Order: sequence, then C-alpha cells, then structure tokens
Amino acid sequence: VRIARAHSKKDKIAFCGYHGWHDWYLSANLADDKNLDGHLLPGLEPHGVPRALKGTSIPFNYNKIEELQKIVENDNDIGAILVEPIKHHKPENNFLVEVKKIADDLNVPLIFDEVTSGFRINVGGAHEKYGVYPDVVVYGKGMSNGFPMAAIVGKSEIMDAAQTSFISSTYWTERIGPTAAFATINKMREKNVPEHLCKIGQLIGNKWKKIAEENELKIEVMADFLPLITFNFSYDEELNQAVKTLFTQEMLYRGFLASTSVYVSYCHTEENIEKYFENVNDVFKIIKNAIDNNNVYNLLKGPVAHKGFKRLT
Repeated sequence: VRIARAHSKKDKIAFCGYHGWHDWYLSANLADDKNLDGHLLPGLEPHGVPRALKGTSIPFNYNKIEELQKIVENDNDIGAILVEPIKHHKPENNFLVEVKKIADDLNVPLIFDEVTSGFRINVGGAHEKYGVYPDVVVYGKGMSNGFPMAAIVGKSEIMDAAQTSFISSTYWTERIGPTAAFATINKMREKNVPEHLCKIGQLIGNKWKKIAEENELKIEVMADFLPLITFNFSYDEELNQAVKTLFTQEMLYRGFLASTSVYVSYCHTEENIEKYFENVNDVFKIIKNAIDNNNVYNLLKGPVAHKGFKRLT
C-alpha cells in the first residue's frame, strides 16, 4: 500500500476483502464501525488507530463493481485499488476485468492480495487463472509451505517507488524463507500440487453435500475456491453459530480439530478424507437430532463460539 501511494502520490485506498491488521486497513472502521464486517470481523473497534486516517480506506463488496464505480466518481484522491481476486466466491460478470479498467482509467496501481489464493489453485495466483494481471501482487507463506515468507511482485515503474520510501527489515539477509519458497515451488511443479489441492477440495465439498442431504441437514457449500473449501449451516444466525460450535466440539471428541472450513494441503489423502467423513456423518446425525429436538444448547459443554471480534484475555 505504501509503495502504491508513493507511486500515485495520492492517499486513499479503495479495497475489497481481508488485508491484515495495519492502521491503514483498520481505519476503515473510523468512518463506519460496520465497514469491515464483511471483510474482516464484525464488532471490531479500531482502538489505537489515528483518527486522522478516517476516510482514507474505503471498502466495496466483492462482485459489486457499481460500489467501486461510485467510490471513484465521488473521490479524486484514490491512490490504489486493492482486492482479493478470489476467496469464497468466484468473480462474476467480468468483475476483475472491470476493476482493472477502473484502475487503469484512474492511472493508479491495482493490487491483488494473493496471500490466500497464491500458489494454491496454480503455481502463481488467481490472476493467472482469470487472465487479469494487476500492477502489484502480494504473496504469503503459501509459497513456502508455511515458513515465514512474503513477496511483493510488481511492474518496475511502480515498484521503483519503493526507492523513494523508507522500507527496511531486520531480516534482509535471512535465507530460510526464500530457500523454503524455492524448494516449495519446485515441489509444486514437480508433483502438480495445485491439482491435488483442488481434487481433494472438490471431494470434500461433494461429501459435505451428500452427507448433509442424507441427514436432512441444511448447509451451504462454498466451492468456488477449492483449496479453501467451506460450508455454512443454513438456519437462523443465532442457531447457526451454536450448531457450528457443536460441530467443532463433537469433532474434537473424535480426534479432529475441525471447523466449517478446510485449508487443503498436499498431505491430505483420500484415505484421510474417508476417515474424516466417517466422523462427520456421526456428528451430522447428532446435530440433526439436536435441532429437531431443540436440544443444541443443552449439548454444548461450553459457551457458543463468538462470531465477531472479542478479546480472550
């Protein structure tokens, strides 16, 4: 974000998605305390974020190109546009193409945050899958098999702006992260790891649907980004959270640390998935019976997991 601002000489950021915990991002909630509800967490209060940043980070919703159009029509100080190219839903109606057009028309950098999507659906990122190439791409530890590593990749005319800003690190000479990244990328290419991640993700999504139908349980599976496959219970909001808590509790009793999302890894095998779903089937039966008998809360051994932001200490 700082590099993009240094290049454009403008202060404000139009963004969509989750982009960490830094001041520039959390400042979105200074203008409206619900701005980050659909991007980060509901209920987040930006304590410690300078109030002078109010109005400098402006959110728009994924696949809602009209929201971004309205932002740029009403503000001539947008210095960059930042999006997650895919998360739980795929782009519709040429969404990414239209975002790029707007950035190009404004002559400001388009940044794709591929910390989640990078090196999972392919060796690279979602921008390659959809053929929309931003000015800057940000990657995280998905490229290094979990070792601490990040990379900012961009067009030279934009990245050169970093030379005009002070950007430093204690770990400039640290080599573990880059070494892990090179080894991981080579392994991904050699073993076609992204294909495996998508295959297992598809298997998980199909099995969730099948077992839910067999148990007459209402769920919605979000399978547009297969390496991060997710399902939600489809009841009222309060009951959904209680049922989700019950699912985690009962899976823990069976030896699985499980919520309603799975980050697929190369270590996941079809045998692992079969074992997992033997237990999911048992837990879905318990949940269905608890819902039918209005007994969900009685089965919980602790409080319902909080949905929004809440300090534990």
